[in-house]
Parts: sequence; structure tokens; C-alpha cells
Amino acid sequence: MNHSQAGPSSPRLAPPTFASIGTVLIDAFDSPPRPILDTVPSPDQSFKTSSARHDTQGAGLPTPPTPPTPEKNESSANITQATSINSTQLPRANPPIRPLRAQNYLATPITSPATSSGPSTPQLSLDDSSEPNLDEIYEMLGGGALYALVGARLWLPPSQLRTLVDRAPESENSELPSDAEDKLKALGEDIWVWNRAEGSKMIRARIRYEGDVRFFQPIVQARHRTMAQIYQSPLFGAEYLHISPPYSPENVFNLLEEMKTIEENAENQNWKPKIVFEPTPPSCHPGQREWLEKIVPNIEVLSPNHEEIFSILGIPLIDMSSMEFISTVEGIIKYFLDEIGIGKDGQGVMIVRCGKLGACIGTKQKGLRWCPAYFQGKDQVKVKDVTGAGNSFLGGFVAGLSLANGDPYEAVLHGTVSASFVVQQFGLPILSSIEGVERWNDDSPQSRLEELRKRLSQ
Repeated sequence: MNHSQAGPSSPRLAPPTFASIGTVLIDAFDSPPRPILDTVPSPDQSFKTSSARHDTQGAGLPTPPTPPTPEKNESSANITQATSINSTQLPRANPPIRPLRAQNYLATPITSPATSSGPSTPQLSLDDSSEPNLDEIYEMLGGGALYALVGARLWLPPSQLRTLVDRAPESENSELPSDAEDKLKALGEDIWVWNRAEGSKMIRARIRYEGDVRFFQPIVQARHRTMAQIYQSPLFGAEYLHISPPYSPENVFNLLEEMKTIEENAENQNWKPKIVFEPTPPSCHPGQREWLEKIVPNIEVLSPNHEEIFSILGIPLIDMSSMEFISTVEGIIKYFLDEIGIGKDGQGVMIVRCGKLGACIGTKQKGLRWCPAYFQGKDQVKVKDVTGAGNSFLGGFVAGLSLANGDPYEAVLHGTVSASFVVQQFGLPILSSIEGVERWNDDSPQSRLEELRKRLSQ
């Protein structure tokens, strides 16, 4: 792989803090994107702090949200304690939940049900649809790596961030629009390692919105990097390595095996990045569960969203307004922490991102905590589009780990703030500078962080 980078000083850059092998791509829209939002919860359903339940855990994070009171015709007699997943008993949460019924098959994981269970976008294939009107197409930057790096960029300088981006050779016409390239450069030229080898093309996808459904069709497919390519790139030596779509748990297993082989056969190649993994949605089905459980002991941070992890475990989607949803998410995290083990010596972190409810984070040492989404109550009208929110959350989370001496309960606040800037508009947040001080969407990430801390301490 022939690497050339936008930043002229890039060959002399030190290894980054955070590198991603996800995607940076061009989304070609047939129609304007639409936000998919659920009913805004009332202020009395907001998160409350409870020292009784989490007195040994990180300060400042609340207990789970209290869902709306069930209708009177719901009978508590029909709710029972969770049964096992593969005969492993999920730790009991309060209140108990009904049995988790294993399923041999779920609907295509990228297809959400008609009733949305959070700020997410149901997605179907465009493969059999007609060609769009070229005059009505507009293009936008996207991709898991892009949004993760933007989430981290709110807190860290460009020199500490890096990713590989496929692009046509300089001898060919550029398929990257000039305004899109300008946006990438404005974030920091050192971030982008251009792969302009013969045959390379910018990843591209076609997207169309029809009501609440997003139709998706890859035009230029994302490539799977090998570890040999990553070792030879400026990503080598990163403290944290973010692996996101297009990688499945099985793909990650193969990368880990390749890493072992490289270390056994090459000198000066002893690189042990802390891996941050979010699986590609099409791989979120029970057939990937065994692969996921094989790799998590080598993963520092595992962070699917709730729909993805439910699908991998064969659990039907649950109404997010029920306590059963909260209990199920907590039980899944406890299962992975206590029965499988995440990270070296079980010291890793699992975060399940739950849309409007925020995120549930857990470690084996300090247990589970919930952190709400930044925009609550009447402020939820500020949420315009949730595309990239989960990726940016993870990027901000990793930046928070770097800034908070590895404290995941502090880092989750950074992730929450990062996501808040991404959901305020279609596309990327706007970066500006006033007297040398960076501002995003004409606001300060640090100010939002302090506001979030204040809100959670009340």
C-alpha cells in the first residue's frame, strides 16, 4: 500500500493516541436526510443520582433512567427473572425481566422495526431500485472513522489522531469534492493518511430517505485492511486502535491472529494497541456471537448499540420505555464482564449505546453506570440528525480516557459531549477559532462538559 498524507510533516509524526481503521467516505444522497426522533420524555423522566445503588462507582454518573409508568392493564405477574444465555445466568437486575428467548434467526440486522426504539435510522438496501436523477444528488462526508475522529478532535490536537483514507491516484481525476477536502483539512491535515495507490478509489455510498427509512447502496466498497498494511502505515504505534464498520467480530479475530504472527516473526514489531471495537451492523446476528466472545478478552473497549448487541445474542427488541429494557442491557453487560471477560485480565470496558437514554457503561471493578444523552427534555429539539453520533461518542470516550488517566466513568462524559455536537446538524459540526481558541458550533466542549458534570451532581 502506497501511503501519502496531506500533512507535509506526517513522516516525522509521533505515533498517535487514537487511530481508526473504519471508513471515511462520500455519501451521495438522492433525497435530504431526515432525523429519526422519538417522543421527547417529560422532565420528570430524567436521570436521577442514587448513591445507594452505586456507592462504589465513579462519582457523578446517575443510575438508570426511570421509564414511564406502565399502563394499568400491564400485569406484573407476567414479568419474571431473566433466564440464561447459553445456560449462563444473567445477573438479576431490578426489576427482574422476562425470559430471554433464543432465536435462530432475526430480521436483517440493518433493518429496524417500524416502531423505532431510539434515535436511530432504519436502513434497507437500494440494490434493486432505479438510478437517481443526477441533478438532485448532493454529497456529504461520512463514515465511522470520520465521525470517531471528529469526536476525539473536540478534545485532542490533530497530531494525536490518524486514519487511512483510500483515494484515486494523483494521476487521475479527484473523486473527492474540493469542499469536502477543505473540511477534512480544516480538522487537521495530519489526521488523514491518503492511500493513493494504483486502483484505489474513495469509498462511496448511495443513500435515499423515504419517510423513516434510509435506503443504502454501496457504490465503491470499503476495503478490509490487513495488519501488515496497518503496521507499515503511520497508524502504527497508536495507543488506541478503533475498529468499526466494515469489520465483523470474525474479521477482528483474523486481525488479532495476524498480529500474533507478525510479532512472532518480526523484530521491533511489538505493538499492543488498546482496541476499541464497534461491530458493523450486517454482522450483528447470532452467527457472529461465538466470534465476538472469542475476541473480547483482547478488546479494551467493546461498544455496540443496543440493537446490535440484542441481535447478536438473539434477543428480540424491547420497548425502551420499559424497565425490562434497562434490566436487559445491564444483564448483557454483566454477562460479558463476569462470564466472558473483556480486556486483559478482565480490566476492559463495555458500553452499550442506547440512543435517547444515553449509554450504560460497565467495568468488572466498579460496576455499571448510566450516563444520559446530553440533550434532555425540551432541549431534544436541538437534535437534527443522529448519523455518526455513536462513532463520535466513542472517539470522545477514547479522548476522555487519554485526558482522565484512563478513568472510563469520566471518559463517558467526554463521549456524551462529543455526540452532542454531531447531532445538532446534518453532517459535521462547524469548527471555528476565536483568538486562538477553538469553538465547535459556536460553543465550547469544555463548557458542555462542565454543564454535564453540574447536571449530574444535582
